[in-house]
Amino acid sequence: MNRTLLIVVATVIILGIVGYTTYSFFFKPQEVKVTTDESKGLKPVNLTIMTAWSQWARDDFKRYFFAESGMPRAGIFESPAAMIWNITDIVYVFSNNLNEWVKAGTEGSVNGFMGGPRYNFTLACIYGAFRPIEDPVILEVAKQIPDPLKGYTAEGKLCWVTMYYNIFGWLVNKNYAERNNLPIPESWDDLIKPEYVIPAMMNGIAVFASTPVTDRGNMENAVTVMLSKYGWEKGWTIIATVFSGIASVEPNVRSARDSVLLLDKALLTYLEFPECYRAYSLDPQKVIIVFPKNGTGLWLSGIAIAKGASNEGVEGMYRLIRWWLTDAQDRMLLNRSGWLHMPVLGLNNPSPRMEFKRKADPHLYLPPIDLEVKLGNASDVIFLYADLLIENATIRSMIKEYLNKISQLYSQKEIGTDEYYNYIYQLGKPVEFIDPLTGEKTQLTLDKAVELGLALQRGNVNEYVLKQTLGNALIEKMKGLLNLFST
Repeated sequence: MNRTLLIVVATVIILGIVGYTTYSFFFKPQEVKVTTDESKGLKPVNLTIMTAWSQWARDDFKRYFFAESGMPRAGIFESPAAMIWNITDIVYVFSNNLNEWVKAGTEGSVNGFMGGPRYNFTLACIYGAFRPIEDPVILEVAKQIPDPLKGYTAEGKLCWVTMYYNIFGWLVNKNYAERNNLPIPESWDDLIKPEYVIPAMMNGIAVFASTPVTDRGNMENAVTVMLSKYGWEKGWTIIATVFSGIASVEPNVRSARDSVLLLDKALLTYLEFPECYRAYSLDPQKVIIVFPKNGTGLWLSGIAIAKGASNEGVEGMYRLIRWWLTDAQDRMLLNRSGWLHMPVLGLNNPSPRMEFKRKADPHLYLPPIDLEVKLGNASDVIFLYADLLIENATIRSMIKEYLNKISQLYSQKEIGTDEYYNYIYQLGKPVEFIDPLTGEKTQLTLDKAVELGLALQRGNVNEYVLKQTLGNALIEKMKGLLNLFST
C-alpha cells in the first residue's frame, strides 16, 4: 500500500510540473523581462533623484530596493535589486515645485525624477527638462502602458512613464441600499437623479458620506473629476447635491468609511483603493467596491531622466526604470504593505487585488492636460469653494432645504423630470461676488478661479477675505433660489 501511495504521489508531482511548464510557456501572459544574468558586469552607479515622495516613502523604498527585495522566496535566496542592477546609492532631493523640477532637470543637478503628479511630469517634459528615453528594452515594455500613463516630447519621443498608480472607488453598503430601496449607482451623475435625491430628502437618509475637501486627497480627486469630466456648471451641481445636500458630512476619511462599513449611516463614500479594499475585506457580504463608470479618478507616480544628466546618471536611470517596469510590477506593488498601488503592467502579479485593477481600468479618468493645468492653477479657489458647500452649516442647510422643496414638488407630480433637472442645475450656476482684485461684481467661472488661484499663490489676495466673500455670496445665491418657491 505504501508503495502504491508513493507511486500516486510521484505521478501527481510529475503531472503538476508538466502542467505548470506548459502553462508558463504557452498560456501565462509574458512581459519583457530583464534577468539577473543580463545585468552582470554593470559598473556601479550612484543616483540623485528629485521626488515628491514623503519621507516615509523615500525611506521605505530604499529599504526594499537595497535589502528586502533580496529576501528569500520559497526558500530561494536572491540578490537585492540594488545589487543586481549595481546601483550603490540613491540620494533624494525633495520638491513638488514645477519650477524647481525644470531647473534641476535642465541643469543636471539631479539624474532623474521619481514620484510626483502627472502635472509636473507633463509640463517638465514640455519645458524640456527631461531627456527622451531611448533604451530599446524600456521602449518595448512601454508599448504595453496606456497612453494617458506616459508622456512624449513634441517630436513624439517617450520622455516619462508611470511606475504605478492609485485608483479611487466607491465603498458601497449593499444592505443599506436594499433597506432603503436605493439602486447601486454606476456613475457620478446617477447620484443627482430623483431615485437618490427624493429618498434622501423625504426619508432623511444619507446617500454619500463626505468629508472636508482639504482633509485628504480622495475628496480633492472627486471634486477635480466632477469639474473636468462633467464641466464647470454640472460639476458644481453634482458637488453641491451629492457632497452636501444628500450627504452626511464626516470629520475625516476614517469616519466616512466607518459610516458606510460599520454604522449604516450612508450608502457610499469615495476612498483610495487600499482603504476600500481593507474595508471590503472586513465584511465582503455587506460592502462592495464600485468604480464609477468612466469616472474613476486616480493619481499616478512617474519616472523620468533629467535632460542634463551625465552619461553615468542616464545609464543608472535606465537601470532603475527597467527594474520598475519589470520586477517591481510583479513583486513589490500590491504585495507589500505601504505599496498597495496598481502596477501599470503587472501581468504576472499574483495579488488577488489584480481582480480590481481589471475592473477599474476600463473606467479610469484623467482630464486633458490643458484642463488639468487650469484646474491645478485654480485648485486653491476650487477647494476653498467646495469646502464652503460641504462644511458651512448655513450653506449646507440651505442646499438641503432647496433640494427638499424640489423633492416635494416632484413627489407630488407638480413638476416633471425636465423641471426637476432645471431646478437641480441651478445649484451649479456660477455665483456672483465682489472680486477682491478689482472691487467689481463678477462670476466664479473657471477662468476667474484660475486668476484668483494664481493671485492667492502670489499673496495678492487674502484667503480668509476670499472665503468670507464667497461664503456670503453663496448664502445670497441660495436665498434667491429658495425665493423661487415663494412665488
